[in-house]
Amino acid sequence: MRRAAPLLVTLLLVAAGACAQPAEVDEPVYVHVAVRGDTLIGLGRRFLVDPKRWPEVQRANQIRNPNRIPVGNEVRIPLRLMRTETATASVLGVVGEVRSAGRPLASGPGGLPVGEGSDISTGADGHATVRLVDGTLLRLRPGSRLTLRESRRVRDANAVQSGARLERGRVEIEAAPAAAGKPGFRIETPQGVLGVRGTEFRVATEGDSGVTRGEVLGGVVAFGGRGGAATPVSAGLGSVIGARGDVAPPVKLLPAPELKALPVLQERLLVRLALPALPGAAQYRAQVSLDTTFDKVLADLTTATPELRFADLPDADYVLRVRGIDALGLEGRDADHRFRLKARPEAPLPSAPAPRAVSFGSRVEFAWTGNAEAASYRMRVAATPDFTTPLRVLDGLRDTTTVLEGLPTGTWHWQLRSVRADGDAGPWGDARSFELRPLPPQPAPPKVGERGVSFAWEGRPGQTFEFQVARDAAFARMVLEKQLTEPKLDLPLPGTGRFWVRLRARDPDGFMGPYTTPQSFDAPNCLRDGSGNCVRGGADGQPLQLNFP
Repeated sequence: MRRAAPLLVTLLLVAAGACAQPAEVDEPVYVHVAVRGDTLIGLGRRFLVDPKRWPEVQRANQIRNPNRIPVGNEVRIPLRLMRTETATASVLGVVGEVRSAGRPLASGPGGLPVGEGSDISTGADGHATVRLVDGTLLRLRPGSRLTLRESRRVRDANAVQSGARLERGRVEIEAAPAAAGKPGFRIETPQGVLGVRGTEFRVATEGDSGVTRGEVLGGVVAFGGRGGAATPVSAGLGSVIGARGDVAPPVKLLPAPELKALPVLQERLLVRLALPALPGAAQYRAQVSLDTTFDKVLADLTTATPELRFADLPDADYVLRVRGIDALGLEGRDADHRFRLKARPEAPLPSAPAPRAVSFGSRVEFAWTGNAEAASYRMRVAATPDFTTPLRVLDGLRDTTTVLEGLPTGTWHWQLRSVRADGDAGPWGDARSFELRPLPPQPAPPKVGERGVSFAWEGRPGQTFEFQVARDAAFARMVLEKQLTEPKLDLPLPGTGRFWVRLRARDPDGFMGPYTTPQSFDAPNCLRDGSGNCVRGGADGQPLQLNFP
C-alpha cells in the first residue's frame, strides 16, 4: 500500500463527541482497544501486512512491555501498515461535461464504478456526484479536477479508508460518519488537507499557485497546512489555507440571504431574480437544480450584484440555492427557494396597434407575429393594466390578426398568449395599451400595411436590441439585421411573401439574453402604381393581388 503523505492531518475524532474533533497526529490510524491477552506481536500478526513491523506500533504508542498491554488501552495502528484491499466508488450522477482519464463520463443505473487513482474533471457546465466506499458524497462543481486517492477496505478491522485530492475547483462534501477508532474522510489540496469523521463542508482551491478555502456547515473539520498542527474549524466558520500552507484563523460565515420575497412563478425565458443586498457580501453564488440534493444542477453562477439572471433553462420546477461570498472568498450559509419556470410556448410579438397608439372610432385592428409552437392564440382586453376584469377574452384565434368592434372611447390594455394543440397555454405576453378617441368629422381612410410593417415590444430602461428578419425560420437567408436603441422598428416591406423575425435584448451591463422563438408575418403581393401604392379595384376596393402559377 502507498505510504500516506507526511503532512496529512489525522482524521480521528474524540469518540465521545457528537461533532467531529480532530486528533493531533500526523497520519490516519485505526484505534484498537486492547482486550485481555493482547500483545504487540499478536496484533502484528492480526493486522499488519508485515507482522515483523510491530515495533513501529510500539514506538508510536510508547508501549513499554510489548507482551503486556493493559486492558482498555487504545493502540493506534497506522493504516499504512495494515492489510487493505481496493474498493470502488460510484459516480451517481452527471450533468454537463464530465471526464475521467480524458474520456466522457456518464452515470448508469446504480452508479458507474470508479477505482482508486481515478481522476474526474468537470467542464464549465459540468457537475458530478460521487459516492465513496464509506458512503461519503462528493458533489464536484464546474471547472474542477479531483483524484480518488484512497478507496480501500481494511479487512481485519471492519473499516474503510477513503480520501480524495482536489487539484482545482470546488467540491461540496457530505462526509459519512465514522465509528470511534476508525479512519474518517480526508481531502487534500495543493495547500493542505481537511479531515473529518462525518459532517458537511465545502472545499475550493485555485490550484498550485493559489489558496484553499473551506467552509464548515456542520460538525468540526481539521484544517492542516504544511508543517503545522491541525486547526479545528467548527460549524458556521470558515478558513483559508494560504499558498505556503499557513492556516488563517477561522472567521464566521455570512448568514443565509433572505429569499422569502422572491416569486414562485417565472414566465420569461430570461429568469431575473432580485435579492435583498446581504451585508458583508462581496459576491453571490447561485445554483439552480432540479432536485433538493443539488445533484442535478443546471446553472451555477457568481455575480457581484444581488441580481440573478439565468438563461436557457427548460420549463420545469426548480430549487434555487443562494449564498453570499465575503471579501476572503469564503461562501456563507445557504438559502433555498422553490420556483416554477413556465415560459413556453412564448407569447407572440404584437405589431398593431403600436404601444400607446391613438385611434379614432370604436373599431380596432390587432395583429401579431406567428409562433411555430402555437396552434392558436388567446387575447384579452381590459380597461385596467392588471386585467382583473377583462372586457373581452378571445380564445381559439387561429390567424395572426383580429378585429374588435364597439369599444368605448378611453385607454385600453391588451395582451396575448400562445396555446399549443394539446391546450397547453404559455404565459401572457407583455401588456400594451392604446387610446380610442371619437371619430373626427369626415376622417381620411387609413392605409395600413401596404408599404411598410411596424414592430414594437416592451423593453427595460437602457436596453438595446438586435433585430433580425429572414426568409426562413432557421435564419439562413437573412434579409435584415439591425441594432436598435428603442423597442420598436418601422420597416418598408422587404418584399412579398412570408418573412420570419426574432430579436434579443442586451442589458446596460452588456449581458445578452436569448433570441426569441422565430415568428412570422406575411407581406402582401399586390399590383402597385408608380408611387408604390397598391392599386385598388373591384367592388370592395381591395388591393389587386398578384398570383403566379
